[in-house]
Amino acid sequence: MKKLLLIDANALIHRSFHAIPNLTAPDGRPSGALYGLANVLIKIFKEEHPEYAVAFFDRPEPTFRKEMYAEYKAHRPKAPDELVSQIIEAHNLFDVFGVKTYEVPGFEGDDLIGTAAEQFKGEKDVQVVILTGDLDALQLVEGNKVVVETLKQGISETITYDETAVEARYGIAPAQLTDYKGLVGDTSDNIAGVRGVGPKTATAIIQEFGSLENFFVTVKASDDTDPAKKASLSTGQAKKMASYKKIAEHEEIAMLSKQLATIRRDAPIGITSIDEIKYEQFPIDAIVPYLQDLGFNSIVKRLVPAEHEIPASAGMTKRGEMAKSDTVKGRNTNQLSFLDAQPMLSKALLDDVERPLVPILEEMKQWGIMIDRVRLAEKEVILDRDIDALTKELYHEAGQVFNPNSPKQLLELLKTKYQLKIKSTNIDKIEQFRATVPLVDLILKYRELFKLKSTYLEPLKRMSETDSRIHPTFVQLKAATGRITCEQPNLQNIPPSVRDIFVAPAGSKLVSLDYSQIELRILASLTEDPEMLRAFNSNSDIHQITASKIYNVPLADVTPSMRKVAKTLNFGVIYGMGARALAQQSGLSPKEAKTFIEEYFKDFATIKHWQEGVLAKVREQGFVENINGRIRPLPEIMSFNKMLQSEAERMAINFPIQSVGADIIKSAMVKVKEHLSAKGLWGADVKMLLTVHDELVFEIKDTDSLQQTVDEIKDILESVYTLKVPLTVNVEIGDNWGEL
Repeated sequence: MKKLLLIDANALIHRSFHAIPNLTAPDGRPSGALYGLANVLIKIFKEEHPEYAVAFFDRPEPTFRKEMYAEYKAHRPKAPDELVSQIIEAHNLFDVFGVKTYEVPGFEGDDLIGTAAEQFKGEKDVQVVILTGDLDALQLVEGNKVVVETLKQGISETITYDETAVEARYGIAPAQLTDYKGLVGDTSDNIAGVRGVGPKTATAIIQEFGSLENFFVTVKASDDTDPAKKASLSTGQAKKMASYKKIAEHEEIAMLSKQLATIRRDAPIGITSIDEIKYEQFPIDAIVPYLQDLGFNSIVKRLVPAEHEIPASAGMTKRGEMAKSDTVKGRNTNQLSFLDAQPMLSKALLDDVERPLVPILEEMKQWGIMIDRVRLAEKEVILDRDIDALTKELYHEAGQVFNPNSPKQLLELLKTKYQLKIKSTNIDKIEQFRATVPLVDLILKYRELFKLKSTYLEPLKRMSETDSRIHPTFVQLKAATGRITCEQPNLQNIPPSVRDIFVAPAGSKLVSLDYSQIELRILASLTEDPEMLRAFNSNSDIHQITASKIYNVPLADVTPSMRKVAKTLNFGVIYGMGARALAQQSGLSPKEAKTFIEEYFKDFATIKHWQEGVLAKVREQGFVENINGRIRPLPEIMSFNKMLQSEAERMAINFPIQSVGADIIKSAMVKVKEHLSAKGLWGADVKMLLTVHDELVFEIKDTDSLQQTVDEIKDILESVYTLKVPLTVNVEIGDNWGEL
């Protein structure tokens, strides 16, 4: 499906401005907002490849909302000059990126977006994606046809909302969000709403009545003077109706608030055909010198490999010619052009790993992995039986029949029958009551079974109808670390209880080769920590050694629980884990967790020094780079927002480790194909079917040479990359994936 990208320019600029407030260009101009905007646009165009794109700006003149309500946005201070100058310059930035811009006096950018979404949502095979820095546009979401992609936390990650995601977050449909705002208001825009009405009450009202109009009509029409009707109401119902009557007294301000919050869909945007906003190509030869002028050298380094760096004074023509000569035309099946692959890669990675990987991933998709449909059907029957039994238990415990899949019904039940003070039924909100509220324990068990059926068994059954095989799509550069992801379906998240339905055909075996503790080995190699190097080079138990050190006991006295804490710590270091996270995962108290982390870095001081060095370099250049030239931008590292800065620091520590792991397994996949192709085995006797993080799964003919072939593949995996400690691979052979 083609994509139409509608960009909320002002929202993105404001978000970037506050995330990176202290950046300036070489000539002294403020440039943090432009830096953030450029990063977002590069990420989106590289990952999503929209066929159509357009950006909409606000205008400085008063809008129709200001005429309706003089206090609209009146509390907002005047935009600082350093922000205004960047909003003006952003028009030029979009022009350089090849994106047309529109603005209309009297309307906000949201109204232009709403109009464009309404105008083009009916286009055949076109999905409308609204890119914005806030959530106002969620009211425009329609199924999966019109979605909103917004910035998650800082400006380096995004989250996409379709209709299901909106309902999951707010408990109401996207079209009802204006009714919701009519009641609760919107402080950011100075929309009043009804005083005293909070999110909980507003959501309940919208869920019950559907709209504000229906609410006011119904409540005003109710006759509370009829003694018989009043007597028939319970105390709770009477109290609720009284509160509704009180809210209804503020109908005028509520309806005005709803009108102010409603995005218009009839603005005169002046676009008559979708072809007017067709996005031709990513104009790297125009973008690079523009970014150089702004001093965004970290972005330029990602756009053009280091081997191609030339002075800005050498002209664009030359840079453009060099970039084009080093790329090939077209996209692979994962919608990645080779030019698109360059920004985060060195030339070596691009030529030796990513390019040769493209046909491999396509072959893996074409081959697919076999499903035992009989075993799947048997599991489905058993699962249906278990779900039915659990549903009856739920009804019995609740004392009534209800829909276990309805968050609204479940929330009402938990609040009324069990008096739980909760606002949602998300697992993070109700997990704490599992041991004390039987219904919560049952509902969580029910969700596990229902997810198994709806997320795994039913889709796998449907997808394997044609040839009894699942043909997933492998995406090589979607993850920031470079890890290969799996989609449609995601076989990397298959639960262990379902893996046994994935089988080898008659006359073949499934073979799993899994790198052992690869990330810890990479950490040892990068930091050159003497204790870790000694442990891995002597094939000792690194977790037992760590436990011995942090607990200050001899190796022989390390208990399984001590080793478990040490293991959590070892892997936690890779992800920048803090005391709070360690406490949650290990069962330690926060104070104990803090003490253990301090002891860990005392015993493994080299690791701490390495981490500090990584962070210092990232703060200096705005991105993190692994030893192979793979790059991840981290502009939030310069943010004044401590939460964003802390998250960026965690990513900075993790990236050099996990991305090297990705490089290793990708390199291994390429070398395995080269070796097996030379022997005439690739695609004939041997098929590589899956990559699951640090594991490769093969389908190999069960002949006398099977073990020799497996040994050869194992040797390639263990020798494909040189660390300061040995790479080791675990091998399992079986008839189904569950055995592996």
